[in-house]
Amino acid sequence: MRDYGLLASIAAVLAVPALLVRPWPQPEQGWRLIDRVGGSLAIGLLIGRLAALAIDDPGSLTSLADLLVIRSGVDFWPGLAAGLAWLAWTERRAGQHPPALLAMVASAGLVGWAAYEASCLLRDGCPGPIRAIGLRPDGLVERQFPVALVVAAAAVLAAWLLDRARHRALPNIDTILIAIGSVALIRSIASFWLPRVGTGLTRQHLMSLIVLLACIAALTAVRQRRTLNAS
Repeated sequence: MRDYGLLASIAAVLAVPALLVRPWPQPEQGWRLIDRVGGSLAIGLLIGRLAALAIDDPGSLTSLADLLVIRSGVDFWPGLAAGLAWLAWTERRAGQHPPALLAMVASAGLVGWAAYEASCLLRDGCPGPIRAIGLRPDGLVERQFPVALVVAAAAVLAAWLLDRARHRALPNIDTILIAIGSVALIRSIASFWLPRVGTGLTRQHLMSLIVLLACIAALTAVRQRRTLNAS
């Protein structure tokens, strides 16, 4: 049985940034983004899925059917790291400068992530804390506040601010670190309101906090080094 909701979500991830985000002001230019980053998205999904299975159910690694059920779990940060690494490697092989491309697609990546989060409406609903004002996911009686929609709005805002900063000559490395740090910050905050088992931090929540701290440390070090070199 085809999962049309998931297919629509993946289509939104590719289409929305290509149509709306600078520096692709025209749709025909925007679609070129897919040619350059489509492979990295596929690699990210594969590695993220393998990481999720390796941690939660290692026995499933030998089952192709279990591997292909993406909706049942994809580890976000290993998948993102693998996708970015693949994109950087392919750009270097083509004789290009990877940081330049990664910085160029940073805002588009944030918008693509926002599109995926917002498309929870096309899947099984948008989970969150029980509230009187909210949506009722399929199969549930009580309404839940749609955390994913707030995450999507925050990601779009971060993309807009980053795009403005980049067009004011924000360095490539800074752009990349700020984009990743923005994702980590938004995920860290949203994780407090997402459903979880127990009262402690989830693995994904903890990883988001670690990535956020790493981005802050790296950005601080880069800017300090730049200041020392300028003096």
